[in-house]
Amino acid sequence: MVNFYLHSVGVTGKIEDINKSIKDLEGILETGAILNRRYRNLIGFGFNGTKYVSLSDYDKRFDNAYKDDEYYFDNTAYAMYSTKALSIMVDKAKVKVIVPKLVSPLDMSPMSMLRMYGAAFDLIERRMSDLPDEVQVKGNIYDDSFMGITIPSEEIVTKLSADKLRSVYVRLKELIEKYKYQLGLYNLSDMKPMDSEEDVEEIIKRSL
Repeated sequence: MVNFYLHSVGVTGKIEDINKSIKDLEGILETGAILNRRYRNLIGFGFNGTKYVSLSDYDKRFDNAYKDDEYYFDNTAYAMYSTKALSIMVDKAKVKVIVPKLVSPLDMSPMSMLRMYGAAFDLIERRMSDLPDEVQVKGNIYDDSFMGITIPSEEIVTKLSADKLRSVYVRLKELIEKYKYQLGLYNLSDMKPMDSEEDVEEIIKRSL
């Protein structure tokens, strides 16, 4: 078992939006916290509503309760978000999580939409999620719990380019130095440290 959760940053579900992920990560590093929507005066669409921050339990990243359903085969926070964006590793020992009740995946049925809107607008107090690996933290998550940053390296190389991975790596190094953090960079798929440009080149070699 690992000692961290993942909070994916600037997620859109598309690796092509990795620049948005970098921009949102910079905002978090500058602020020193992952802020919930209420604190930022935002309304979002998701089971975490406005009061909670969503995390993925890395140990449960393959625990898809719907893996036999072709449509929902990748219905985990890890597959949908962590593999498409940068993620902050959050120390399990420093956050108190709530494990939501697992509900069926969102569809366009009236009951499903009512459930989602109820959660998104904080009309339902009971925590729920359609992602088997999701956990939630009430309030904000502060940077004393940050352990590192993961990069979906192979996804970047295969869907974008090797040069894009190189530029992402350099930019993250710059941000960590700029905001004076002691955070390592890790390749998401195997959680191996990316300590140098040589490590980046090795990943590129494997991915092409």
